[in-house]
Amino acid sequence: MRLCLTIKQTLRMGAAAAAALLIGAGATLAAEPLQFGTTGRSDSTSIATYIALEKKFFEAEKLDVVWTPAGSAARAVQQTVAGSLNISIAATDATVRAIAGGAGLRIIAGTVHAAPFRTVGAKGVATWDSLKGKLVSVGGPTDQTLFFFRIMARKNGLAEKDYDLIYAGTTPARFSQLMSGQVGAAVLTNPNDLMALAEGFNDLGVAPDYVPVWAQNNAFINVNWARTHRVETVAFLRALRRSVDYFYDGKNRDEVVDIMAKYAGGDRATADKIYGFYIDKQIIAAKAAISPDGIQAVIDSLVATGELKTPLKAADVIDGGYLEEAGR
Repeated sequence: MRLCLTIKQTLRMGAAAAAALLIGAGATLAAEPLQFGTTGRSDSTSIATYIALEKKFFEAEKLDVVWTPAGSAARAVQQTVAGSLNISIAATDATVRAIAGGAGLRIIAGTVHAAPFRTVGAKGVATWDSLKGKLVSVGGPTDQTLFFFRIMARKNGLAEKDYDLIYAGTTPARFSQLMSGQVGAAVLTNPNDLMALAEGFNDLGVAPDYVPVWAQNNAFINVNWARTHRVETVAFLRALRRSVDYFYDGKNRDEVVDIMAKYAGGDRATADKIYGFYIDKQIIAAKAAISPDGIQAVIDSLVATGELKTPLKAADVIDGGYLEEAGR
């Protein structure tokens, strides 16, 4: 089918009808690719992205998506602000900091609602009480791992004076400190937490059981790009929602575990445990729904740690119109 639309014909048809005709003709929705970013290329929490790529859900929406793992949440945010990325998925706190600083970004979908962090004790630290006087490894003085650890410690009767902290940055670095015996406990995420448990280290609890209302990661957009690419944005979110539905359909468990193992690395047995944990704790945001309460909890945590001097409301950082349209 050959398709040639004049400007006048397009105006008479309306943008939505013209876009539908383009899709029916087999054309992509935009001449240029949609530049999509994530924090990394091997994070289990990006399972919806991996499913969309493997099952070609983006292509089904006539999108030419170029995936770029930025290397960190901060870089994903920076590149989206700069316009080299159009839509990205990264930690909510990084997005909120940028918006609070005046960046032209908005959260348009939820991806990871609960925080998949676990406090893992050394082999001689099986209870919170036995952690007293020990060294605990967290990401940094304003890192969310410290925020979660303090909540967990307080609810288990430990005051801040009862333990010492060491800042190690990434989960692999914290895992290394735990395995080498340098610390009494470390806050880890998948798959390192499961690897530690398999080696006989002790499970002291997971963050979702202590902070059930949270929005760890979200999809966000460059608002300048979005003004002229609404159709592409909505199509992207339809593909994302389809991926999440695929993840939660129990009939697909084996295939989803295979996809997770392929992208996130590690053995299939570990990937299967991660899948089970994600299902049990509802880690992945169903229907890619935005959690205003979860985003507000992140904002409040940034205020509590002194990172955010001017409190925001969740509504200040959200544009839910694209997701609403994608769900129709």
